[in-house]
Amino acid sequence: MSESVSFRSGVSGRYATALFSIAVEDKKLDTLEKDLNKLRQIFFEASGSLQSLIVSPLHRRTEQEKAMRLVADKIKLSINTANLLALMARKRRLNLIPQLISDLAYLLEEQRGEMRVEVVSATALTKKQQGNLESTLEKLVGKKIKLGVQVNKAVIGGLIVKLGSRMIDSTVRSKLLKLQNIMKEVN
Repeated sequence: MSESVSFRSGVSGRYATALFSIAVEDKKLDTLEKDLNKLRQIFFEASGSLQSLIVSPLHRRTEQEKAMRLVADKIKLSINTANLLALMARKRRLNLIPQLISDLAYLLEEQRGEMRVEVVSATALTKKQQGNLESTLEKLVGKKIKLGVQVNKAVIGGLIVKLGSRMIDSTVRSKLLKLQNIMKEVN
């Protein structure tokens, strides 16, 4: 719940909501999802010159808008997405593109009744463990779970599960820290 409140209050959230609403109204959610995948690919794998164009205040708004129109044309974005990128360039908001991509993904997942869950573990989870975790979480939240798993050796043991704005930390490290705090209180 708190994730959706903070989501709507951000500038990128308002842009994402506007674009998403237009796609729903025009019955073009599939097109929006294709645009989202293209944006992910180009902006997360962007060259240094494109990154510079996005974040540098040295480029004029008109240069940024022209560049965004060229990028949109090159990767064949829908007119609504292309217009949004041009608007963001005119308003000097291109630095919000990574958050816009995340916000659009969130809206599309919500529309499909899905939820992205990030899991951090000390070792790679087997397919069976991932399946068990997905089914348990689906029962917990009542949505289809899209699991993202990362391995971090610093976790030692256990899992860190991020469900929207909630985080469940069952790692050995967190348990040791709790025990340490309890022991400090005793002294």
